[in-house]
Amino acid sequence: MAEEIVMNFDSGFVGDELDEWSSGLNVVVRDGVIEHIGRGKASGSNVINFNSALVMPPLANLHTHILDYAFPEVGWDLDIDSVVGDPYGIKYYMLGITPNHLLRDAVRRFVDHSWRYGVGVLVEFREGGVNYASLDRESRPSTHLVFGMPTRPEDVAGQVTEMKEMIDGVGISSPLYFTSDELRSLRDLSRKLNIQIHAHVSEVVETYEGNDLNYLLKCLRPDAVVHGTYLREEELAVLKDLKIPLIMCLRSNLWFVGKLPELKLIKDLEIDVGLGTDNASWIKGDLWRELDLLTNLLRVRGVLDPKWVLRIATNSEVVGIKNKLCEGVKANFLVINDELTSIKYAKNKYLATIKRGGPESVEVLVTDGIIRYCSNRYEALCNNIRNFFS
Repeated sequence: MAEEIVMNFDSGFVGDELDEWSSGLNVVVRDGVIEHIGRGKASGSNVINFNSALVMPPLANLHTHILDYAFPEVGWDLDIDSVVGDPYGIKYYMLGITPNHLLRDAVRRFVDHSWRYGVGVLVEFREGGVNYASLDRESRPSTHLVFGMPTRPEDVAGQVTEMKEMIDGVGISSPLYFTSDELRSLRDLSRKLNIQIHAHVSEVVETYEGNDLNYLLKCLRPDAVVHGTYLREEELAVLKDLKIPLIMCLRSNLWFVGKLPELKLIKDLEIDVGLGTDNASWIKGDLWRELDLLTNLLRVRGVLDPKWVLRIATNSEVVGIKNKLCEGVKANFLVINDELTSIKYAKNKYLATIKRGGPESVEVLVTDGIIRYCSNRYEALCNNIRNFFS
């Protein structure tokens, strides 16, 4: 068996800036690591040709709640607080009566479905403390990060300490649920454990009017904030100045509160941005839908920049995962059928990938040097390359 494999693609989005290579490219992988990326198609005995294929980074879903995938659409006709309000919403009632094995199965299904959608990186807010943090610990891939949500505000540090071996970070439902001392305690512990803190901020008008962002920043500087639906220019400028990423969940915001963040302003301020699909029970974890919606929303606001949309859709550097086609990193790539989708014939391949890509176009997904998904059309090809990945 050769130690390396060379893969040819028709086109691709390469490097940190997703530069378009449209006249063929070859990717050399050795032991699951990208050793070289070259222009043009290579030849040789260990070359695999991906015909009618565009290669790009996997999509990154930077904010999800997966456990509620066990009971899709429950309480869909209720207001947001009655559905997901912690701890009295119907979601928390359902979590309390759903057996662990069904929750574990929901996580497995969501991850599997995400891979089929071309989503390679998942960041999950996991409810339930230690009990639920341990559900899938042994089988969880390295590109699925779980941020444990403390359930006892009065002992937040103690609970995070209990979960430390099972989580990759801490998720704050709302900073307003905690005292300033509890938040500072969480800050100190996260530094000690070297884990991130992400926080829901201004998802609803009540928390915005409660000045949740400023309250949070007086106690700790989060590694990212989620939603920011009601944030205005002054608060968004603070995120920019402090270099705090904003993770937007557009379809969730529309579904639950009927409002969107200040998209043009966020783009103009050049805030570090990522995308998430939020609650799996009510919002399908198909990030392609998020991309299409965002592109349409930006267009009617006078912003025509599909490349930026693809960049934030693949932005997992927020959580320290290098999710780009770059030399010297673990192989993370997504193969799209550009003939089936007609992306191949488009002058603007960024726009065409957003508007014409989707689960039906996903052929192969590799993350962390491991093949996660392969379509039936590419099954034989995947079998040929599987042994070259760790």
